[in-house]
Amino acid sequence: MIRKLSFSTLFFTLAGSLLFLGACGSGHDHYSAIGVVLSVDGQMIAAQEQENITYATGDAISIPVGSTTETISVQFLGDDGTPFTPERSGYSLRHTIGNSDVLGITHPAAGGEWSFRLTGNQVGTTTIQFDLWHGGHSDFTSRAFQVRVEDSEND
Repeated sequence: MIRKLSFSTLFFTLAGSLLFLGACGSGHDHYSAIGVVLSVDGQMIAAQEQENITYATGDAISIPVGSTTETISVQFLGDDGTPFTPERSGYSLRHTIGNSDVLGITHPAAGGEWSFRLTGNQVGTTTIQFDLWHGGHSDFTSRAFQVRVEDSEND
């Protein structure tokens, strides 16, 4: 009986400690995001809140082939839906492009760590996702945004 109690106590103590320490194990606060907003000059071009993605026009971010967008700013949405730009040290923006033959990225752009520019390399459709990176892991990963690179004659 004593052995079972000791093993159980040890097991629950270790499990509780791991939960308490959290993902980083350092006891510091993390940003909590439920979405992300992409904007140019303060105008939303695409946003994700929870599972829903919306675009300012159509069903994708559209870029003419051979062109580069203006600087796109990134803000994350907090639990209450309020946009924020991370200000704590140790945070960065990471991205994943589905097909870099179709789409290129310049990051960071002139706006700093939380901005980028996209370049339409060739006609096609691909995706881009964003991570709020901190301490060797992502505190938030966006859903995949659709990006369509179109023939410039179709503008």
